[in-house]
Amino acid sequence: MTDNVDKLNELLKRDPDTGLYSRHILLQNLSRRIRENPKSPFAYGIIRMDEHYQRIRHYRDRQKILLYITAQRIKEIVGEEFLFQSDRSDEFLVIIPGVNSEEELDPFFQNLMDKISEPYNQPASDLSFGCHMGMALYPTHAETVEELMDNSEIALGIFEQRHDQGYIYSQALGEAHNRRRTLETIMTKAVGNNLQGFHIVYQPLVNEDKEVLSCEALMRWDAPGFGSVSPDSFIPIAEETGLINTLGHWILYSSILQVKKWREETGFNITVSVNVSSIQLEYSHYIENVRSVLESLDMDGECLHLEVTESTLMDEPEEIVKKLDELRDMGIKIMLDDFGTGYSSLSYLHQLPIDTLKIAKEFVDDILTNQKNLDVVKAIQSISKSFGLITLAEGVEHQDQFDLLIKEGCNMIQGYIVSPPVAAMEFSERFLKK
Repeated sequence: MTDNVDKLNELLKRDPDTGLYSRHILLQNLSRRIRENPKSPFAYGIIRMDEHYQRIRHYRDRQKILLYITAQRIKEIVGEEFLFQSDRSDEFLVIIPGVNSEEELDPFFQNLMDKISEPYNQPASDLSFGCHMGMALYPTHAETVEELMDNSEIALGIFEQRHDQGYIYSQALGEAHNRRRTLETIMTKAVGNNLQGFHIVYQPLVNEDKEVLSCEALMRWDAPGFGSVSPDSFIPIAEETGLINTLGHWILYSSILQVKKWREETGFNITVSVNVSSIQLEYSHYIENVRSVLESLDMDGECLHLEVTESTLMDEPEEIVKKLDELRDMGIKIMLDDFGTGYSSLSYLHQLPIDTLKIAKEFVDDILTNQKNLDVVKAIQSISKSFGLITLAEGVEHQDQFDLLIKEGCNMIQGYIVSPPVAAMEFSERFLKK
């Protein structure tokens, strides 16, 4: 009877899918280590499967098999007594004793990355994925279990967001995390207070004669205590909190209303492009909201271009493509932003409901001196022509760049060579006067 009770207790300590000890056992281990050996250093880390693993989340049986195999691979590196299953099914927790510095962890980090990304056998031979990791050192980065876990979570979250290969906590990361959380609080209040501090600027899109054909509406935010906050900083926060849906609806309505006013005042048949994220497209009422905005302003869809990124199309390709088709049925044009920097593939490009390819700024910057980037631009132009698409080069700053891009067949240009983004009144004064 005692043996059966012991076996049952042992089973209850382990995760049923991976056989690893649970997070509860980890907490006991960490508390005991700090209590019994307060001066003995070690590293604690979180290992989370990356976005490639997340894309198979609809195939539960496959996920279970892959999770188990991945657990075995990590166990080979760290040993069973130092590896634990998180409460999240795509996450592992690890202890590495005797570590004093990041340099000592580098071999482990590289070995882990290599091991997890090794090819899998059937039924997952067609899949590959990696991981993100966040680690903190005791006692360098934390003196309690709570601080240790919080700081490793901070490191994981930041490096996961950046999609880079960092993994270790630092004071600078902690400060960045606190700044982000503060901005999140301020943004929530701002959105609830009639979008206080948010405004829209417009950047012209021109043809080879520098005649304005359209403009891109861009969101800006002046946050109390921070001043002007970069979109690279506040857009991810808006997406993470879900506030992007409110902000997205606001910029959509405001920019179309502005286009309507410009058309009535100047006679120019100008259009506007607005960025849309995967979070917005996944929202069940997004299509209805766009249609409602157009109808309420008595505007046709042809006045609007929506910009999506390649990563957006890859999140839920079938559903996203279906929604883009519905938007195009309204007369709305679809732009593929930053083409060439993500998951570009000729095998699916011709199947996507897009009208314009935007050539990323990184290819434009040194197009005059970097033959590879020039070749990329030529290839994009060739692809665009063969598929009957329009090409737009963004980030153009110099006349020589402008001339070369036009020579290569680029249809539209956007960048400081024409103008930085400006307020609506200045845009009208500079570009819509006959």
